[in-house]
Amino acid sequence: MEDLQIRRQLTEDLLSRLVHPEEEVREAAVEALAVSTEDEDWRANELIRQGGIEVIADLLDDPNSHIRGAALDIIIAVAATGEEEILISNGVIAQLDPMLDTDDPVIQNKVVKALWLLVPEVEDVVMSKPQDEY
Repeated sequence: MEDLQIRRQLTEDLLSRLVHPEEEVREAAVEALAVSTEDEDWRANELIRQGGIEVIADLLDDPNSHIRGAALDIIIAVAATGEEEILISNGVIAQLDPMLDTDDPVIQNKVVKALWLLVPEVEDVVMSKPQDEY
């Protein structure tokens, strides 16, 4: 029970830092949150409960590529836990689509992975579409 309380406070603290005006503070907080998703005990529910999906989604527009990359890692982790619906309902797909045009291959790979988790049919359609014959 105490562990849950600590996790709640930590999530709350990191979420408040994700909207900090200073780039370095946002970057450290989003990277800490991204690293925490790699823990086998990590669950998306606390992040979702505290409204973190909206905050993370907003970071996809951040000019700092490290912040965008870490935000994508978190989105991928949330989607991988079976919480795709909360991401979809927060408009994440619409934010990811234009990011496919990025020149940054790391960001692009993460966007593709996130979209694949959120709309797996898309890749099937793209992969299996017969070439147009002229």
